[in-house]
Order: sequence, then C-alpha cells, then structure tokens
Amino acid sequence: MKRRGFVKSTLIMSALGGAGISLPIWANQPKLTTSYTHRLNDSDLLSSNINSPALLIENPQQTIVEISLKSRVARRYGSKVYILFESTNQIAIYDDKGQEVGAVPLNMHVKDFAIDEKRQRLFVTGETSYSIYALNFKGEVLGSFGEFGTELEHQLNGVKSITCDASGYVHVLNSDSNNIKLYDSQGVYVKSYGPRNLYTKTRLSIIDGYHSITVLGGKFADTVYKFDISGRPLG
Repeated sequence: MKRRGFVKSTLIMSALGGAGISLPIWANQPKLTTSYTHRLNDSDLLSSNINSPALLIENPQQTIVEISLKSRVARRYGSKVYILFESTNQIAIYDDKGQEVGAVPLNMHVKDFAIDEKRQRLFVTGETSYSIYALNFKGEVLGSFGEFGTELEHQLNGVKSITCDASGYVHVLNSDSNNIKLYDSQGVYVKSYGPRNLYTKTRLSIIDGYHSITVLGGKFADTVYKFDISGRPLG
C-alpha cells in the first residue's frame, strides 16, 4: 500500500471562481452538531448576529442593487465561526458576538474546509477532485496530500466533504468509493471506513465532527451515521 505524507508545495493555484456557484448540500439539511464544532446555515448566521457582506450589481433594469452574499461553507469551532461566502476569496472569522476578527486569504478554489485550531492550520479541498491542502492562517500552503485514482484504497476521486478531528487527523468523504478515508496529521493514509450494511444506492453527503464523527446520507440526506475518530461505528 502506498503511504504518502504532505507534499510541500510552492505551486501558484488558480484564483477562486466567481459568482454563480451553487449552494452546498448542507445549506438546507439538518445541522451536524457536536460539542465543539458544527456546520451552520444562513439562518444560524442570522441568529448569531453575523452580517453577511454585500455585493452591488446591476439588474436587468440597469439599476444598481445591493444583495447579501450567502455562505458557501460556515462552521463553528468553539467560540469562533469561520465562513466562506460566495464570490469571495477568503474565509472570514467571527467571534461569539458576531464581530469579524480576522480572515484567511485564499489563492485557490475551495468547496469545503476544516479548521485545526490546536495546530493553527486549516485544510481545504476543491482545487482538484482529489487534493487536500494544508494552509496556515495567513493562507500560505504548508503542503498537500491526495492521489487521484479508483483502484487503490488510499486514492481519491470526487472529494465531497472533509473534517479534522481532535488528533489532527483528516476524514475525507470520497464520492467515488462512497466512504470515508482517514489520513493522519501528516497526510498519510490510515484506513477507509463507513456505515455497516450500506445499500448500494445510499449515498453519503456531508461529514462533520471533532471528538466524534457524524455523517449525513440517504436519499434525502436525512440519515445520520456516527463514528468515533478511529472510524468505529457508535450506537
């Protein structure tokens, strides 16, 4: 089995895509909640007194109108909320009072991210269908891991969602294999896991967690699967 760690990177990534990107699947699905982290939707952000940034556009009547940007990914970690808004190239950071206290600049397309506050880094995916990048809070690339393929257990094809646990391990929900692939804190493949007796047509859609792992799946993404951070089913 091929075991690869972080690949140190000095590549210049393509710029973040513009407007017109569809909302993530978790935007209107049940919240994945743990004691330390959970994903948020726009209603959660409103109740947290977080004001979305605005964008000025010209409508078909040639009138300038202001629209509020929706969140593409929003996650709470402890007392902070991290949000990637549509049409922006940064992850904004808010405190528990809804005040913006910082931002992580992005130089690549991002469809999902996971924060590792303990080690002052974050993981992002979206630049390719198989790569996970580790960044510091200045947005600098620390390294990357992920190899394209469908034949070997460690390979990725169609990363849907990621989360980082308390040990700094990264759990990657992979579309092609419809399971979760676990990588250690250095990006070395550890194992693959998923729900027991999962029907062929049952698709997993979203992953979250820190002290334990929660995955949504099923036809309407309303079935909850829970695991410990080693991938063992809970309950």
